[in-house]
Amino acid sequence: IIHDEAIRLTRLLDDLLDLSVLENGQVSLNLREARLSEVLDRAVSAAAADEVGGGLSVRRDRPREGIWLHTDIDRLSQVFINLIANARKYCDADHPELRISVRQEAGRVVIDFIDNGSGIAPEAQDVIFEKFSRVSDQKAGGAGLGLAICRQIMTRLQGEIAYLPGQKGAAFRVIMPSRL
Repeated sequence: IIHDEAIRLTRLLDDLLDLSVLENGQVSLNLREARLSEVLDRAVSAAAADEVGGGLSVRRDRPREGIWLHTDIDRLSQVFINLIANARKYCDADHPELRISVRQEAGRVVIDFIDNGSGIAPEAQDVIFEKFSRVSDQKAGGAGLGLAICRQIMTRLQGEIAYLPGQKGAAFRVIMPSRL
């Protein structure tokens, strides 16, 4: 128990430091080229690394993911890992599934992450990107920093992240320029 709590507190401190650096604009971007499919492959693998059992099924349309990006791949991966890990933790469907869809429009890349759970309650949707915000009826742990960090990262990458209301499950949209 002590070991598990030490790991949890270390993650919390890492998240707080990461958020502080991002908010203060002290982060330096490591821009490089990569295919979106490679970034998503990495994120899906990383988010599933600590998964027990069958868990979340991820559906993707790989032909649409062949887009080349020039961005901070590590920071973008961090956003994707958080969204996938949240779907894994919070999707309450009998057979949890996450659909990742990609499209390009007007020089931007739009990536949607939509699960088949019950989604986020309308009254909580306005606050989920705020620091220490947690949906009260959720049983999984966490300090409520993940989505706040995602929003800061996407701002630094000249993109955005938003919740998509009206879907059948939890739905997040990441929008970014194809080239940064």
